[in-house]
Amino acid sequence: MKFSILQQDLLPALQAVSRCVNPHASLPVLANIYLSAQGQEIRLAATNLEIGIFKTFKAEIIEEGEITVPARMFLDLISSLPGTKLDFETSQDILLLKSGKFKAQINGLSASEFPVIPLPQDHQIDFPSEVFRTSQSILFAAATDEGRPTLTGILVFTKGDNLNFVATDGFRLAFKEVKLTKTQEFKFLVPRRTFEEVLRLLDEEEVDNLKVTSSPNQVVFAFSKTILSSRLIEGSFPAWEKIIPTEIKTRLIINKEELLKALKIASVFAKNEANIINLDLKKEGLIVKSASRQLGSQEMEVEGQIEGEELLVAFNAKFLLDAVSNLPTSQAMLEFSGELTPCLAKPVGMEGLQYVVMPMGRS
Repeated sequence: MKFSILQQDLLPALQAVSRCVNPHASLPVLANIYLSAQGQEIRLAATNLEIGIFKTFKAEIIEEGEITVPARMFLDLISSLPGTKLDFETSQDILLLKSGKFKAQINGLSASEFPVIPLPQDHQIDFPSEVFRTSQSILFAAATDEGRPTLTGILVFTKGDNLNFVATDGFRLAFKEVKLTKTQEFKFLVPRRTFEEVLRLLDEEEVDNLKVTSSPNQVVFAFSKTILSSRLIEGSFPAWEKIIPTEIKTRLIINKEELLKALKIASVFAKNEANIINLDLKKEGLIVKSASRQLGSQEMEVEGQIEGEELLVAFNAKFLLDAVSNLPTSQAMLEFSGELTPCLAKPVGMEGLQYVVMPMGRS
C-alpha cells in the first residue's frame, strides 16, 4: 500500500473512528484501526464488536493495500503533525510514514485479523437526518445500569406515519413522536451509546439524509461517507404506553426557567433526604418545598396557571429537573392524575414530546 494525503483530511475521520476502539479488548486487533487504500479511496474502520464505524474519503493512491495500526498512538501522532502532506507506505505489517523532515515506522497487525463490519443491505429505510436528531431530547431517560439491558436502549419504531423514540430507566420515561411523509414498518431497540454516536457523526458531517437497515440483531446507519453498525439489544422493552397518564385531574402551565430555578434551590435542601422535593399545587399557584433534618427547610412560590384539583405530590428532584430542562419551549405543562401517580411534562405549543416522572413518598 502506498498513498499520500493531507493531515487535515485524514485527522477528522481518524478521530471519528477512534471513538469505537476498545484498548482493553482481549483481541489485540480491536485496539487497532483498519486502514486500506482501494481505487481512489482511503478506508478507515474501528470496532469494539458492539459498535463499528467505517469511513471513506479521497486520497492520492499509488498502490492499493491494507493494514491495522494501534489506534491511540496513531491518532496522537497524526494530531501532533503539522497540517501538511503525509506519505504512507506499507512493508509487510509495518506502516511507514513521512512528512517533511519527519519519518516513522509503525508496527501494525495484519488486516486479515480485523473483524468484518456489517455494511448496508439493499432494503433501506431513508428519512431526513433532522428527524433522527430530535431523539437527542429523550436520551437522558435511558438507564445507565447494565443490570437491566433493555432499559439501556432506545426503542425506535414506526406507527402509522409517525417515527417514535422511547427511553425509560423505570423511574422516568421520555417519548418523542415525529411525523413523516412516508414510512416503512420497523421496530428495534438500539443501545444509547449507538444513538449518541450517530448524533455526533450527523453533527460532524451535516448530512441531510440518513439510511437505516436492520436485521434481527444488527442495525446499520449510513450517511455521506460514513457507515455505523451496532448490535441491537435483545429482550422485550417494557409496556411503556401503560405508564403514560390518561386521566388528568390537575394541570399546571408555568414559565420553564422560573420552575427550574425553584427546583434547583429545592434540591439543595433535598440532597440528604433521598433528593425528594414536594410540589404543592394550589388554586393561587405553585409552592416548591423541600426539607432536611440536618439543613432545615425551604419553600418557594412560583406563579403559574393551575387548572383542576389541588394536590401535594413528591418527586426525585433530579428526575424532575432532567425532564423540565429538556423541554424545548419557554412554557412548561405539568399534568397530574393524583398525588400518587406520575407527572406528565410537555412543552407548551409543541406536539409529539412528553416526559413521565414517577412520584416518590413525601419527605
